Amino acid sequence: MSSAAQELMDIVDGLPEDKAREVVDFARFLQQQAGDREWERIHAEPRNYPKLEQFAAAALREGTAEPLDPSKL
Repeated sequence: MSSAAQELMDIVDGLPEDKAREVVDFARFLQQQAGDREWERIHAEPRNYPKLEQFAAAALREGTAEPLDPSKL
Protein backbone atom coordinates (compact mmCIF):
# COMPACT_ATOMS: atom_id res chain seq x y z
CA MET A 1 0.00 0.00 0.00
CA SER A 2 1.29 3.44 -0.85
CA SER A 3 2.02 6.02 1.82
CA ALA A 4 -0.72 8.25 0.39
CA ALA A 5 -3.26 5.43 0.71
CA GLN A 6 -2.19 4.76 4.29
CA GLU A 7 -2.40 8.46 5.14
CA LEU A 8 -5.88 8.67 3.64
CA MET A 9 -6.99 5.61 5.61
CA ASP A 10 -5.68 7.16 8.82
CA ILE A 11 -7.57 10.38 8.12
CA VAL A 12 -10.81 8.60 7.24
CA ASP A 13 -10.57 6.41 10.36
CA GLY A 14 -10.55 9.56 12.50
CA LEU A 15 -13.66 11.10 10.92
CA PRO A 16 -17.31 10.61 11.78
CA GLU A 17 -19.08 8.20 9.41
CA ASP A 18 -20.86 10.92 7.42
CA LYS A 19 -17.64 12.87 6.85
CA ALA A 20 -15.74 9.69 5.98
CA ARG A 21 -18.42 8.93 3.37
CA GLU A 22 -17.92 12.40 1.88
CA VAL A 23 -14.18 11.73 1.56
CA VAL A 24 -14.90 8.41 -0.18
CA ASP A 25 -17.38 10.08 -2.53
CA PHE A 26 -14.83 12.76 -3.38
CA ALA A 27 -12.16 10.13 -4.02
CA ARG A 28 -14.55 8.36 -6.41
CA PHE A 29 -15.19 11.68 -8.16
CA LEU A 30 -11.44 12.18 -8.63
CA GLN A 31 -11.10 8.62 -9.90
CA GLN A 32 -13.83 9.24 -12.48
CA GLN A 33 -12.17 12.49 -13.55
CA ALA A 34 -8.92 10.62 -14.18
CA GLY A 35 -10.79 8.18 -16.41
CA ASP A 36 -12.48 11.04 -18.26
CA ARG A 37 -9.12 12.69 -18.91
CA GLU A 38 -7.83 9.43 -20.38
CA TRP A 39 -10.81 9.23 -22.79
CA GLU A 40 -10.25 12.87 -23.75
CA ARG A 41 -6.58 12.13 -24.46
CA ILE A 42 -7.49 9.13 -26.60
CA HIS A 43 -10.15 11.10 -28.46
CA ALA A 44 -7.76 13.98 -29.14
CA GLU A 45 -5.15 11.74 -30.78
CA PRO A 46 -4.87 12.40 -34.52
CA ARG A 47 -4.73 8.64 -35.06
CA ASN A 48 -7.13 6.90 -37.45
CA TYR A 49 -9.23 3.93 -36.41
CA PRO A 50 -10.19 2.30 -39.73
CA LYS A 51 -12.09 -0.66 -38.22
CA LEU A 52 -14.14 1.65 -36.01
CA GLU A 53 -14.82 3.96 -38.96
CA GLN A 54 -15.94 0.99 -41.09
CA PHE A 55 -18.20 -0.25 -38.28
CA ALA A 56 -19.76 3.20 -37.84
CA ALA A 57 -20.30 3.61 -41.59
CA ALA A 58 -21.97 0.18 -41.81
CA ALA A 59 -24.23 1.00 -38.85
CA LEU A 60 -25.26 4.30 -40.43
CA ARG A 61 -26.10 2.53 -43.71
CA GLU A 62 -28.52 0.27 -41.81
CA GLY A 63 -30.67 3.28 -40.97
CA THR A 64 -32.50 4.05 -37.78
CA ALA A 65 -33.56 1.37 -35.34
CA GLU A 66 -36.82 0.93 -33.45
CA PRO A 67 -36.85 2.40 -29.97
CA LEU A 68 -36.15 -0.18 -27.27
CA ASP A 69 -39.34 -1.68 -25.82
CA PRO A 70 -38.65 -2.61 -22.17
CA SER A 71 -41.61 -5.04 -22.17
CA LYS A 72 -39.79 -7.17 -24.76
CA LEU A 73 -36.66 -7.59 -22.66
